[in-house]
Amino acid sequence: MTTQRRPPGEVRDAIMEVFKGGGSKKVLSLAEVRQGVERILGEPVPPSSVRSYLQLAEKRGTFERVGRGQYRQRAGRSS
Repeated sequence: MTTQRRPPGEVRDAIMEVFKGGGSKKVLSLAEVRQGVERILGEPVPPSSVRSYLQLAEKRGTFERVGRGQYRQRAGRSS
């Protein structure tokens, strides 16, 4: 199986779209986020791509980890 490299920001934008509309109260599991990203992009996405972005975004304050494999967007953040 060969995987083409995605354009910069494609997975990030899809993750943001998955959380859109739920505000800071919407808590999603890593699996739910990945499923949403795959639905938006129309093809499988490695779990590591989603996990990596969420971990980086957590350090930047965009998302917060509220439990093992559970994330929500921080209030007042949109990127």
